[in-house]
Amino acid sequence: MVVKTKVIKLNPLDIDQEVINQAATIIKKGGLVAFPTETVYGLGADALNPKAVEKIFEVKKRPHYDPLIVHIPTPECLSEMAREVNKVILDLTAAFWPGPLTLVVKKAQHIPDVVTANLDTVAIRMPAHPVALALLKTAATPIAAPSANLFGRASPVSAEHVLQDLQDKIELILDAGKTDVGVESTILDVTQRPFRILRPGGITIEALRAVVADIVSYQGNQVLSPGMFKRHYSPKARLVLAYGRGLSEVESVKHLASEFAKQGYLVGIMAKEENRHCYNGSFNVKVFGSEKDLSSCAVNLYSILREFDKENTQIIIAETVKEEGLGVAIMDRLRRAAARTSE
Repeated sequence: MVVKTKVIKLNPLDIDQEVINQAATIIKKGGLVAFPTETVYGLGADALNPKAVEKIFEVKKRPHYDPLIVHIPTPECLSEMAREVNKVILDLTAAFWPGPLTLVVKKAQHIPDVVTANLDTVAIRMPAHPVALALLKTAATPIAAPSANLFGRASPVSAEHVLQDLQDKIELILDAGKTDVGVESTILDVTQRPFRILRPGGITIEALRAVVADIVSYQGNQVLSPGMFKRHYSPKARLVLAYGRGLSEVESVKHLASEFAKQGYLVGIMAKEENRHCYNGSFNVKVFGSEKDLSSCAVNLYSILREFDKENTQIIIAETVKEEGLGVAIMDRLRRAAARTSE
């Protein structure tokens, strides 16, 4: 499918309704629109139009056994998409919607199987970005929207990232600048107790447990929601993780970088702010944030990976963060991005 991609800039604080009307018309006619959410940019189609949803899989080269997230404009719309909405689910939506929490619920009969990979469940969320909400309200239909990138690549947090992967494959990109959260939504399966986190994300397990105590992390291998493949969110370069803390981590990074450089690879280092001064210009070093401010690490993660790719870096040596709070989601993305296809 070859089209001429139009990019239209929008001020999220003063949204041009005419632009939203254009985007909504494309959605209602069965086309694709990339739009910002608070997490990453999504590639949207009318979730109730199977032919439109099929275009998402075609453009992204996404396998059909990977289900999509459906976006809705208000919490009340959840009752139209789910067979049951109980008090606990309402407590979660009251606490975290709009926001980066996706709920996996038993799906209503009218939701096409292509959206849900033939599962009996559907993933639903209400995004917090004003442009996304304006589009949802104007289109007046739920919008299926995975990340607006080629399948398996680092997710897009800007319109430029969308263009890198999907230029002339989709009709319109709504450009409202860089996204705020930077990693995808937390996906919580609420179809059985205890509730299960299928993918860590922008809402921490600690925050969820403050509302619902019996929440666990899913330990199985079945693909029950997006973001569950072992290798995902990957740069073109090979990503290698260096574990440790303080000087031991730095020494590990230096050793790995030196060994790969000796083999002739173009090497980059993704470092935390705390260790920036330790590398003395020996390698191409990019800082993705401070461990004291994990939100900054999340916001910059995918941008840094894509910057290295633009520079034709072959090996990225990445420092790690503590797996607490938002660090759980960051490490989940790093491990999946570093996984080898042969594993």
